[in-house]
Amino acid sequence: MKTTIGKLIYTTICCYIISLSAMHAQAVDNENRYTVTLSDGTAVVLLGKAISLSDDTSNEFYYLPFSLRLAENKAKDPEFLFLKYMTNEKEVNGGIGGALLHMLMMWGPTAAQRTELETILEKGEQHVPKGSKLKGALEVMPDGEKSLKIISATLGDEKLTRSIVQSFNAPVLEGGRCAVASSLTPQGAQLLAATFEKNMAITDLSVELGYKYTTRIPAAKGKVTINWSKIKSHMDSIHAKYEVDIKRKKRLHFNGFWLSTKTDTKVTRNYDESRSVIDSLIKDKLIEIDFDENVVDDRVTKVREAFFDFFLQKMTQSDEAQELPPPTEKEAEAMPNIKYGREYTFNKKYIESKYESGVETFNLNYRLAVEKPFTITANLASWYNSVKDNNKCVASVLLDDPFFQHRDINFILDNEAKDLLEKGEANYATVSIKKERNSGNDFIDAVTIDYEYLKEKGLKAAITYARGEDKNSDVYKYKIQWSLKGGNVYPANPEWVEGDWQGITLAPPVVSRDIEFEADLEELKALKVARATLQLRYFKFGNEVEKNIPITVSKGEPLVEKTIFTDRDTQGYMYRYILTHKEKGKMVVPPTKWEEKVNDDYVYATIPQELKDEDPDYLDMAVKAGEALLKPGKNGKVTKAAQILDKFKDVLKVVKTD
Repeated sequence: MKTTIGKLIYTTICCYIISLSAMHAQAVDNENRYTVTLSDGTAVVLLGKAISLSDDTSNEFYYLPFSLRLAENKAKDPEFLFLKYMTNEKEVNGGIGGALLHMLMMWGPTAAQRTELETILEKGEQHVPKGSKLKGALEVMPDGEKSLKIISATLGDEKLTRSIVQSFNAPVLEGGRCAVASSLTPQGAQLLAATFEKNMAITDLSVELGYKYTTRIPAAKGKVTINWSKIKSHMDSIHAKYEVDIKRKKRLHFNGFWLSTKTDTKVTRNYDESRSVIDSLIKDKLIEIDFDENVVDDRVTKVREAFFDFFLQKMTQSDEAQELPPPTEKEAEAMPNIKYGREYTFNKKYIESKYESGVETFNLNYRLAVEKPFTITANLASWYNSVKDNNKCVASVLLDDPFFQHRDINFILDNEAKDLLEKGEANYATVSIKKERNSGNDFIDAVTIDYEYLKEKGLKAAITYARGEDKNSDVYKYKIQWSLKGGNVYPANPEWVEGDWQGITLAPPVVSRDIEFEADLEELKALKVARATLQLRYFKFGNEVEKNIPITVSKGEPLVEKTIFTDRDTQGYMYRYILTHKEKGKMVVPPTKWEEKVNDDYVYATIPQELKDEDPDYLDMAVKAGEALLKPGKNGKVTKAAQILDKFKDVLKVVKTD
């Protein structure tokens, strides 16, 4: 099927723009933006749906996150708890006091807000086009590693707050929940309560959710002009000057490219040589590319490259090369790699067929998709008045009151435990409770916390204990067991630990480490190394495991970052490099030992001088070590015969007992 050059160039660029739009399923137009105010004073930002390949504006709108508020349970009670507690005994005599603060938050319009918003769009109020439709919430992404921020002088003061646990990531889905929980000292409880209950204009607790979203903005306008008449004259003059007779076959030398005057003679060149023809036409202004770039972005360059590659395809015929010489520098950097290993024949018939066209001009107007930040903030003052008279939300309790017949044993997962469940390193955690009574049966119960539990109920779990006639009500025990990826449990036989009525913070037996691995790509390229791999050995859930972090030279990324989970009682890990040489294969560096890292999560791929000097003995050891590499078992577990960490337990500060 024949296609005009204009349509093909247009299609090439459109495909690239579609790939940009694929980064965000809901493409919106930054130029079609409105802010409306609801009757309750809530401001709502609306963004119109982007119409592909058109400057027309849509009457379909998405809204950015708004209406941050307290979540509700199935009984429609706000999920908020401010529980002040104390005992008759003073703290110096064993008494306790303070407060527990816990709340779940969500965003998204209420039913009334959604109805009002749809009415504003339908009637065309507040300058919105009449007859507009509401599509729903715009898809957003968290802005940064800690997109949920708690702003509070009280909660930020260690003398006023015993502990604070929170979700770090703002919920990206409408109706998704995030949590904040804190245990306050008596002074912190009184101070925070004063800002709640004294009719202050603002309380000492604000919540900020940070997001970013993708929107389409005008980026550049351009055109391509191809002067076929000048190309014909240029070709004729070159023909007259450089025509030679080789084996009685006339050939034409065109800007470094030999053309046969007979259709049955085939002269081939590689990608660089063929591309130079296009470059020379642009340099001599036979092809003019003019872009009015008002946004500096590497994607503009990629669209320009799309035209170059298209025109090269039309001017030449490409086939698989019969021989595969080493790639040139440009071929090695070209993406995709199909440019390497191909041969190009100049398409004389195509050029001659275009001579009659004279001058062709193609307009290449296009837009860019960019990320924009957005925050939504709320102060607890806007929520507290609606819950202050609800004894399910705000209450005080005298813990040693004889009438108080039940106790809640509260468990709060710390952020590391939350990450462990969210990233799939653990399936769930089971907390078991044992309360020995003076008479009757002991109280035994358990609660299981998994990812679904976190999404629905947040970081806090509670088990209610009925005191009854128990005179020893201040002592209970608990133990925690983790179900790991792969179906194993850890520890196999957990020990009972005495608990505290003020609450228990559950920390997993492993902690996360964000390992950064960096290398000098030019140095690796000069040594003919295609890939550098950081090989790690560390303890995870009591087992020695292995993790490999690669840097591939052709990808052009000198630094990569991966998260690992190491046992909490270790301070580091062992490492070495595996260099994949283009000719020698895998080489282990250093070949005869492992290096240690303690309290440092950054590793730079230092190339030994022996390798740079091509020391034959060193190279031989490195290659032999590479040949002896063994793959780890399931989930990275190292076989007993291949384990090395016991030799370094003093360095890593690991205390192991049989």
